[in-house]
Amino acid sequence: MITHDPLTRPSANGSRRRALAAVAPLVVALSCTIDSHLDEPLHMLPPVATRAAIVYVDAFYNDALFVIPGDEAVTTAHISLGDPARLTPQWAVPTRDGDAVLVMMTPADAKQEDVEEQLLRLPGDGGGEPKTYDVRAPFNAVALSPDQRRAVLHFTAANATNMLQNANQVAFVDLDGASVRNLTLNGFGGRLLAVEFPGQLTEGAASPVLVDGVPRDIAAFLAEGEIVLVDMDDANLDQVAVPFDEQVGFVPSTTMIRPGDALFADPALFVLSSVGSDVGMLTLTSEPGGDGFTAQVSLIPVGAKATDFNYYNSAEIPYLITVNSNRALVFTDIRTQGGFSIPLETTATNLFLRDHDRDGEVVPQVVTWAEGGTYLYTLDLDGIEDSLGRKPGELKIQTGVEAIVQLDNDRALIGSGTTLYVVDFPREQVTPLTAMSAYDPFASVLRGDTLLLGTPGQDWVSTVDLQNLNPESMVLDASIQSFHYLPDAGKIVLLHFDTAGYMTVVESDDPSRATSYSAWGYLLDGVLDRDPPSDKAVEPEN
Repeated sequence: MITHDPLTRPSANGSRRRALAAVAPLVVALSCTIDSHLDEPLHMLPPVATRAAIVYVDAFYNDALFVIPGDEAVTTAHISLGDPARLTPQWAVPTRDGDAVLVMMTPADAKQEDVEEQLLRLPGDGGGEPKTYDVRAPFNAVALSPDQRRAVLHFTAANATNMLQNANQVAFVDLDGASVRNLTLNGFGGRLLAVEFPGQLTEGAASPVLVDGVPRDIAAFLAEGEIVLVDMDDANLDQVAVPFDEQVGFVPSTTMIRPGDALFADPALFVLSSVGSDVGMLTLTSEPGGDGFTAQVSLIPVGAKATDFNYYNSAEIPYLITVNSNRALVFTDIRTQGGFSIPLETTATNLFLRDHDRDGEVVPQVVTWAEGGTYLYTLDLDGIEDSLGRKPGELKIQTGVEAIVQLDNDRALIGSGTTLYVVDFPREQVTPLTAMSAYDPFASVLRGDTLLLGTPGQDWVSTVDLQNLNPESMVLDASIQSFHYLPDAGKIVLLHFDTAGYMTVVESDDPSRATSYSAWGYLLDGVLDRDPPSDKAVEPEN
């Protein structure tokens, strides 16, 4: 039984009490039948959101429940995940485009030698059948490519089990087709730390890197003291494994590809290290006498330890920009390794580039800051090679930066305790918005010039008109567990803590109590219509 309640009433608690009262006589009359269902605990994986639905994966019944919000009520759909006596779901994630959910299925009993692991791709609206990919291992992590074409399954030590695993085994899953490419990374013994797609700079679009005119779609596997590069489009090519000298103390932490151009013809993969004071530079060229590619390795000294980087071309010089612990932005010519630094008043650890409209002229600008710092620094990059005397601009963040979200080219959102700052870069304006409790800037969505926020733990959802910076808040009937935006439905969904399932559905274009409603009980949908699995040997990992 799913109950709905418009938020124009004082509270939704009454509707839940009425629903429980309605169920009570049924429980008394059919207690023997119902007990076999309701005595079983709910084994739900954490809910995920697609473009159209909130999805709950039931690891006991092997069922995916899709809760689809409409204008006045929610509807539900179910997709079976197979025989629960053979397979059990371990984790579920939405695809980057929100059109599907990926579910990793592993044998329900380790003694079942005839059962193989599978990855299921479920349609995001709950309609249709799942697509099945046979994989060779119980992978506990996934990396999704920005072009939305692939899922790379791998192992991470954080979710390791007691069973023996090949820590460098990976699988490339073609989400547009049906193929799976399994391989073991040809590294030098370092355990895999991260998977990145450094050449994919545009969301939802294929963006291979040209290496001597040949397009390469490169995945970078970062391991302890080494990096392995794989062309995901060509299964016949050898991997490119690059070790770093142990004496240098180089541990890859993130990567970035600079495409080749007139200033530096070959593409270059830059590698940031979590230790040491150098940045790795891997110049990518075609393999002599072969069909693949190779990497020429060099280390760029950038002074003190770099914590973030990007690249920028002046009129004549290809620069690597780094920010380091010496309170400076460092500009290095990647051809000669010569460079200069621009001092900052305080430490900065992060940076990004944006386009800045300066008196009608659009110029590139770098923005840099540090978590815990009290300033954002901005520096125009045009003519940076003649930077003598150039001083970065400063935007004061009075209570310090805890987290920052770049909303678009011109605006950013900063969380800082009970203060939320809206930064307008063109106006060089910082506006503080205060509340009684802390806001999470990541629990937000930008709709045109309207910012919507729903921070877990709060019992209200807020909107901010970024044109006049006028905030408004809508009181809810329960505190927020998680915040989700469903663009196909045009709804904001706020989940609340309740074992039977409880959500508030808000119009994203007109957030108000008058246009919102709550739904309760959807996790019990169909529970009396199915028999408990006869043999569920193993509980899933959370």
